[in-house]
Amino acid sequence: MRKVLLAIAIAMGTVAPVEAADTADVIAVAHQWTEAFNRGGLDSDSAPCANDAVVIDDLQPHVWQGPGACSRWYQAVMSWAAHAGVTGPTIKLGRTRHLEVGSAYAYLVAPVTLSYLKAARPVDFPGILTMTLHRGKTGWRVSGVAWADR
Repeated sequence: MRKVLLAIAIAMGTVAPVEAADTADVIAVAHQWTEAFNRGGLDSDSAPCANDAVVIDDLQPHVWQGPGACSRWYQAVMSWAAHAGVTGPTIKLGRTRHLEVGSAYAYLVAPVTLSYLKAARPVDFPGILTMTLHRGKTGWRVSGVAWADR
């Protein structure tokens, strides 16, 4: 039923058809975000985050928003890691479970694993990453990220 309604909306011109390239671009930006985390790049202006991004996590203060939200969250993660005796934190994005891409907004849900060393022992901490993206003049940017334990 949903596909039929979408087809009718496209035919009426109320919804623009989404190109396959848009879907690939959204997934690519999600991977860029995780790669930026892994190389420490979320602490820079090169991170694929929008200026009005919001990040929600179980670390205090639980929400970071506005300019620099991704880098402030990343700094909080690195602070937690130092305090907890954790080294080498990396994240790996799993296969996308849910993806909706519109002409200007996208919503992605995927499993994610935070891996690190604690007392020289490897730890894998599974979670679910929900990400929203917005397409602007510079292409797709991450507008929101939320982590939930799995």
